[in-house]
Amino acid sequence: MATDSSGGLHYSGDVTEGISDPQLTYSNPHGQRVGPRWVRGEIVFAMPCGIVHIDPELQKWGKEFVLVYSVDGPDGRPERVTGQYGIYDTRPGDSGYSPIWRYHFVIVPRDYAANTLRSEDDILKSGYQVVVSDTYTN
Repeated sequence: MATDSSGGLHYSGDVTEGISDPQLTYSNPHGQRVGPRWVRGEIVFAMPCGIVHIDPELQKWGKEFVLVYSVDGPDGRPERVTGQYGIYDTRPGDSGYSPIWRYHFVIVPRDYAANTLRSEDDILKSGYQVVVSDTYTN
């Protein structure tokens, strides 16, 4: 976490220290991973808990868009865009919200500037390819 030129906080990814932000003050006494995500162009904070195994026909799930340069990177895993926050389609309180997220990989070009896309609508308008995975997280 760092301060940007306007004095606001900038998050490079999930952190395990406390957070003090206009939207969240959290002391994080147990060192849980907490990080920013986009929902409709606004930052929300999430505590990722890892991969879960569900029956997607029986369990409600939301979309998490993960921006990548390729789905099969040099190590055989998606090659994520450094500094890009994940993008959720809903947040708590929205109809259809679920704490279970299905990864939707958005393949962007190498000259993509992190955090240019900040919502599902931005992604759909971008024309970038979206690859739906079978990975679910909580």
